Amino acid sequence: MADVGFADLVEIYRHTRFDGEGGGVLTIANDHVADTMRAIESDPDLYDLTQISLVDQQDPMKGVEVAINVAAPSLRLGILAADFDSLFLSPDAAFAEPANYFVVDLKYAAGDQPAPEILIRYRALLAVIEVLADAATFVDKSQREMVFIGNETTVVPILFKQIDLPASLMENADRLARLFADPLHRQEKSDLLAAAMIDIASAQRPSKRFQFIIANLDHLCDEVEKGYRLFVSSFSYSKIRKEIETARLEYTNKIHKTIVDIQGQLLGIPIATIVVATQFKPSRGCGIEFWANLAVLLGAWIFVALLGLAVRNQWHTLRTLAREIEGQRTALENDYAAVSNDFMDLFDDLDDRIGWHRKVLVAVGGLAILGGLSATVTFLMLTETGSARCLVGG
Repeated sequence: MADVGFADLVEIYRHTRFDGEGGGVLTIANDHVADTMRAIESDPDLYDLTQISLVDQQDPMKGVEVAINVAAPSLRLGILAADFDSLFLSPDAAFAEPANYFVVDLKYAAGDQPAPEILIRYRALLAVIEVLADAATFVDKSQREMVFIGNETTVVPILFKQIDLPASLMENADRLARLFADPLHRQEKSDLLAAAMIDIASAQRPSKRFQFIIANLDHLCDEVEKGYRLFVSSFSYSKIRKEIETARLEYTNKIHKTIVDIQGQLLGIPIATIVVATQFKPSRGCGIEFWANLAVLLGAWIFVALLGLAVRNQWHTLRTLAREIEGQRTALENDYAAVSNDFMDLFDDLDDRIGWHRKVLVAVGGLAILGGLSATVTFLMLTETGSARCLVGG
C-alpha cells in the first residue's frame, strides 16, 4: 500500500469544488495530486482509509477536472469537516484542537496562517474548558461532560457552535487564566469556581448550560473574584504574624539553651584556672610534688576534653536549628509569597543569634585550650629538667 498521509488529502481538498452532497469536482493541479489519486484508485485499502474515489473510471491526468466522491477519512488520518461547527463536534475537540483537519467552507487546514478569527476564539475556549475541567468533580471526555457536585449535582455537557463564541471570549478567557496563574490558594479558587458553575448553570436546561456559561463568562469571573476576595479577607495577616512570632520565640529559646546547657562547664573555667594556679608546686626529682603537679595537669586536660565534647554537641545543635529555620523560611516563601517579605527580618534575627552563639562556642573552646596550654607551660616551668624519667620509672 502506498504511503498517503493527511497532507496529501489536504492538497486534494484544496483543489476540489465540493457540492455538499458527498462529492465534487477535483482539478488535477499537479503531478502529485494525479499520483495520489492513481494510488487511491488502485488500492482498496487506501480507498477505505481516505474515502476518496473517482466517479468515472479514467486516468487522472494533470490539468483536467474529474468528478470525485469524498467522505470523511479514517480518524487516524485526520478530520474533514464541512465547517467549524462540524469540527467542534468531532471526537475530543471539546478538550483539544485536533492535530489534523480540513474545514471545507474556509478551505482551512490545521497549521495554516493566518488563523481565522473563529479558530482564535475556539483556542481561547479550550483554555477556559481546561480551567473548568480542573475545577469539576470529574470529567467524562467520551460523553463530553463535566460534573460538579456540591449541594446538588450539576452535569454540564460541552456543546457549542461558532455562534456561541462571542468576541469577548478571549478577554474573559485571559481574565480567568490570570486568576488561576498564581498557584497560591489554587484549590480554594477551584472550589469557588465549581460553586459558581453550579449556581449559574443549574437553572438552565442541560443542553444549554455550556452556552449559557460562555455567554456569561464575565459574570462567572466576577463571582470567583468576589469569592476569592472574601476568602483572602478572612485570611488573617495577624494570625500569620502570631504564628511566626511564636516559632521565633521557640527557636530563640532553643538557641539560648545551647549555652545554658553547658553553663556549668563554662563556670568551671575560672574555677579550674584558680585550682590549677594554686595547686602547682615547684618539683625536683620524682617526689610527691611531681606527681601532684602531673595529676593537676591531667585533670586540666580532661576538663578541656569534656568541655570540647560539650561545645561540639552544641555546635551540631545550632547547625540543626539553622536547617530547621531555613526550612521554615522556605515554607513561608512558598505558601505565603505575597506577605513573606514582611517576616524575613524575624528569620534574619534568628540567623544572627545562631551566628553569635557559634562565636561564643568558638571563644569558649579557644579559652579552654589556652587554659590547658597555660597549665602545661606552668607544669614544665615548675618541674626540674630531666624529671621526665619519672614517667618511665627511671
